[in-house]
Amino acid sequence: MRGGVSTLDADEICKAVDAVDDQMAQMALSELPQDDEYDEEDDDEALEAAGKKKRGWLGKVGKGLYRRAGSMAKAVGISAEAPSKEDDDIRGMVMACRAPYAAANGGVAIQNPEHAKVCRSVLTIMISQMGRNLLKGGNVMNVSFPIQCCQPKTILEIGAAMGGFTHLFLPRAAATTDPVERMKNVVSAFVAAMTLTSGNFLKPLNPILGETLQVDYGDGSKLYMEQTCHHPPVSAFCLISPGADYTVTGHQTFNVGFGYNKMFITNKGVRIVTFKDGGSISLDFPPDRWCNVFWGEMVHETIGTQSFWDEKNKIRCRLQFGAENRKNVPSDWFEGVIEKYDPAKPDEEGQAISNVEGSWVGFCDFDKVRYWDMRTTEKVAMSAPRNTLPSDSRKRADRNFLEAKDIKKAQSEKVRMEEQQRHERKLREAVHGKN
Repeated sequence: MRGGVSTLDADEICKAVDAVDDQMAQMALSELPQDDEYDEEDDDEALEAAGKKKRGWLGKVGKGLYRRAGSMAKAVGISAEAPSKEDDDIRGMVMACRAPYAAANGGVAIQNPEHAKVCRSVLTIMISQMGRNLLKGGNVMNVSFPIQCCQPKTILEIGAAMGGFTHLFLPRAAATTDPVERMKNVVSAFVAAMTLTSGNFLKPLNPILGETLQVDYGDGSKLYMEQTCHHPPVSAFCLISPGADYTVTGHQTFNVGFGYNKMFITNKGVRIVTFKDGGSISLDFPPDRWCNVFWGEMVHETIGTQSFWDEKNKIRCRLQFGAENRKNVPSDWFEGVIEKYDPAKPDEEGQAISNVEGSWVGFCDFDKVRYWDMRTTEKVAMSAPRNTLPSDSRKRADRNFLEAKDIKKAQSEKVRMEEQQRHERKLREAVHGKN
């Protein structure tokens, strides 16, 4: 979340976090999965076979940091191998069109140092309570955090920003009969929107089961969201354009695990853009990570792959985020291809039709033609409808008390809501059994 927390606010939040007693913190973290997911799986076995003492979790952290020294050096631009001219040209292009809140080495940097102060205060509690278990990769989103650890917005409210550029690109996609041109505009719409849901370094509130959100966009589009599952947290959504020329439907769930000075966000789900003529394009979610969560400049990055596919026309677009094989290129760089493919053989390489490249904090080009440029596009306005359901996120008492900085009442309401949700879950299980 950019802006909105002053130095005084941060100090107050940190004091409130420090005041969380052991019982409250333990209760908040009791639902954290305990599975061992270290990638150092051979270490303990090898040490035990040699008759040596197993490493503790702190020792594994140290070993991991040592192993990752080369990657860290690369991340800050230290490399024995000089970048190629092509890499220099790419860096120049990326740096010439870049959001002001982008980090120098890639991704979105935390804009308010007080936010980092709050985040690290929260993480201190988590580490002191869970220690080694937390660093194993447990899903933080399943944790019921004390209200002091959250921002006064729900996950649904953050997710609603995904429609910020649909008004520019999806009408063009709906109007064209060329499936490749349609694909280019759909890709541009969702790449451009990535910055709109980034930068939320304070944890949003988990929606309760059945919670809803309605949004009116400035172009006349309407968004409807609902939390359809609590564990794991699943959000469903439906965006309808004016005239129903297109709709965007789908669902998303994710989990959050810790690494070495990092948090990894694994996103799962699907988004489907359906057009009035019957055509559709589906897309998944790329993975995210927060770097330097304990020390250094806190940064949000997207590293990995994302796919868009149109089965009817047998074309797809595959993007690779992160300048993995590039030297001195920010990690927000991406490149990919639109290709013809056989839906019956999705793992086979297709026939390239168009090349795509860009930076998710700046621009998106297809075959050197610019489709999205952050300097010349504006996101659509968002507002609440005059009439919303009683279950709307913005009517949550804990959220509104938190926004008013009444921590005691906010926590009381949060506990009440969660106890009610647990009671209702027991009633369902008594009838239908556990899932």
